[in-house]
Amino acid sequence: MIIVSCVAMIVSCKKKSEPDTETQSVVDNAICEQEFMQVQPTANSRAIATKGTGATLKTTGTNSVTACDTLTKISGDTSWAMTGHIDPTFEYDFSSCPNVNGDNTQRTGKYRIRLTGPMKVAGKKMIIKLLNYVVNGNITYSCDSIIITNLSTVFTSTVPGTIPSSYSFRVEIINGVCTSSSGGWTIKYTSDKTITTNTQGTAKASDDVITVNGNSSGTNREGRNFTVNVNSIIKNASCKWISSGTMDLTPDGFKTRTVDYGNGTCDDDATYTVNGQTIAFKLK
Repeated sequence: MIIVSCVAMIVSCKKKSEPDTETQSVVDNAICEQEFMQVQPTANSRAIATKGTGATLKTTGTNSVTACDTLTKISGDTSWAMTGHIDPTFEYDFSSCPNVNGDNTQRTGKYRIRLTGPMKVAGKKMIIKLLNYVVNGNITYSCDSIIITNLSTVFTSTVPGTIPSSYSFRVEIINGVCTSSSGGWTIKYTSDKTITTNTQGTAKASDDVITVNGNSSGTNREGRNFTVNVNSIIKNASCKWISSGTMDLTPDGFKTRTVDYGNGTCDDDATYTVNGQTIAFKLK
């Protein structure tokens, strides 16, 4: 009996010293996080730069990285105060501007965008549906809706032809799904975050620096649930990867691990730390 107990103790101690190598939740969260977090800056830069949507910004494509600069109105109107007003719905089509953000990521499909008011007004919302939205010909992103609420008042004092240096929006992803046609996997993703965009003083999306705080949850491709608390992660619009900041991610059945996205370099390298051990992994 004594020998058996010692053996059991040795095995138990050995198991406790083994590294926690569950990385799938971290990778799958990043796949959804990185694409969904850039929808708001892209859609917003088009909405506030389109005549009639309440902006005081440009109405031509002089500052855009491609010819795709405006939205196409498909219903409703922007006569916000008139009797009988109907909230406008726009479509933004990526088919003729797949690399609109300048991050070497090819996007096809459409955003369908409904505005509840001029997006320069605090409290007004932009509600987005993703229509056949595919990234790099492989991963399809869909959701019930993306609800974007303006948290800033800076637009109301913007001089015509200029843009605030930064502004913030609450961005809610409702029942997001990320599906790979080549890998045959599906990730579920929901989030509620504050996204602050540093515009560099220009109306184009490609030079934006995006900072994200908030929380998310999901189910990875293996069916494991996870929760996330985001601590000021940063993504440059010109880079497809999250480049710095940290988040605390907890997969079901495992301890919380702190994910570190690096020092700002545009690459797919990241680390996570759990039980005092730091493990490197790739964001794909």
